[in-house]
Parts: sequence; structure tokens; C-alpha cells
Amino acid sequence: MVTLTYYPGCSLKTGSKFYEASIQKVFSTYGIGLRELPDWSCCGASAAHTIDEDVAHVLVARNLAIAEKQELNFFAPCSACYSRSKITNDTIRSDISLQDRLNDAIAPLECTGSLEIKNIIEVLDDHVGVSVIAKKKRFDLSALRVVPYYGCVLTRLMRVKPFDDRENPRSMDGLLEALGATVLDWPFKMECCGAAKTLTDKEMTVRLSERIMARAIGAGADAIVTPCPLCQMNLDLLPSLGSTIPVIPTLFLSEVFELALYGRMIGLSSHFVPAETVVTKIKEA
Repeated sequence: MVTLTYYPGCSLKTGSKFYEASIQKVFSTYGIGLRELPDWSCCGASAAHTIDEDVAHVLVARNLAIAEKQELNFFAPCSACYSRSKITNDTIRSDISLQDRLNDAIAPLECTGSLEIKNIIEVLDDHVGVSVIAKKKRFDLSALRVVPYYGCVLTRLMRVKPFDDRENPRSMDGLLEALGATVLDWPFKMECCGAAKTLTDKEMTVRLSERIMARAIGAGADAIVTPCPLCQMNLDLLPSLGSTIPVIPTLFLSEVFELALYGRMIGLSSHFVPAETVVTKIKEA
């Protein structure tokens, strides 16, 4: 059994609580333990670094310093949290000047950049693997047609090496294929949904998210699959934001794992766009 330091970030304790429950259920099935980071704080997500890069690094470094004491790999399921954590962690390994500035700011805590920062795709790939995933699935997902939606920040990491191709990632595709879902090819894997612009420019988010939704439906998908809480929320909220276009459910990656393992999703009622049509496509293997 592997144990990871779990950094939930703000989303998984608020609007995406069902994502946290889904991850915990799936990970426990594969023998992956999560130890929630004590006294964690907001990492600055998609906003802080646009105002002050050093402040953004400090916000992350405090969490990383606490995590280093646990000597476990650092798991951040939110794409923005993962991105900011990995950028700070990996940068200070080689930038001693930055490391010194950050440690002065967070003293008596100390951050050295010694952690391995992982997102949900990496955890499932590295600690479970596609062969085990394929072997352990109990339900037939072949009738479920999905498009993998990575979002615009997961692999586009500034100044550090990404875990997958920056512009055409394939790792989540492989996991979904191992689960038995029918994975459709489409060109919008990395398109921006509007991200946090929902708070300041709702019309922009609606416009960008509508393009993604329309392209997914045009590709013949029954559902969009994403690892990102903000992407999931923006697409799921389209009707509530005033959009009148046709919509399909947007599932978290872990929810597709739930379908393959248990034939149901713990957060089914938490979706704004009804997801019952997805469940009806699942058959016991």
C-alpha cells in the first residue's frame, strides 16, 4: 500500500466535495492511502501569480514545507493547485536564491523542493497502472463514449517539465481506455473553459465553455471527462449561467473509475447537468 500527502485545496472542500469522496473511494480500492496535509492553506490557485509571483511562491512554499516533514509524495487533485505546487517545488530545487527568499518569508518553516508533486492521472498511472486497471474493472463501459478534457493548465507548466505532452497529452486517454470506455478523438483537449473568469466575466466563461461543449457533442460524446474541479464546474454550470445550447454531463476522471469498479457514482446527485444517462450505459461485465 502506498500513502500520499493529500492537498485538497479549496475546491475539494467546497463546491467539489463529491470529487474528494470519489477519489477516496477509488483510491482505497487500489490500496492508495491519503494523509491530508495538516493546517494547509490556499495555494493562490489561478489568481495570485498574476499579481505577485513571489507572493504566489510563498503561499505554495508554506504548504510544501509542512508536507516535506511527512516525507511522502504530494498529491494535488485540483489542476491549478497541482500546477502552482509543482512550479514552486521544482523551481526552488535549482534556484537557491528563490529558495532562500521563500524560506525567509515562511520561517521557521523551511522548504527545499524535495517532494514529488503528482496529479490524479500520475497517481493512477504510477501507483496502479493500466494493466491492473483493466484487470480489476467489474463493469462494461464500452457503450460509454467520452472525450478526455485536460484543461489548459495541467500540462502547460512554466519553466518546469510537464508529466505529459504539453499540447497533446495522452495519459488520461490511456486510463480511460483501460477502463473500457470508448475514447473519442477531438481537438479541444486543452481549450480554456474560462477558468476563474466566471467570477469577473461570466459571459467569457459561457462563450468559451459553450465551444467545448458543442465540440464534444459534435464528436459524438456521451460525456466529457476531466480531472479539474474548475473545468468540471464551468461546464456543468452552463445552463445555470444562462446558456441555452444542448449539454452533456461533465464527469470527473475518478467518477469513470467508480463506474467501472462499482457501476455507480457517489456524486450522481451533485451534478447540475443530469448524469443518469451515463449510468444507464454501464453493464456488469
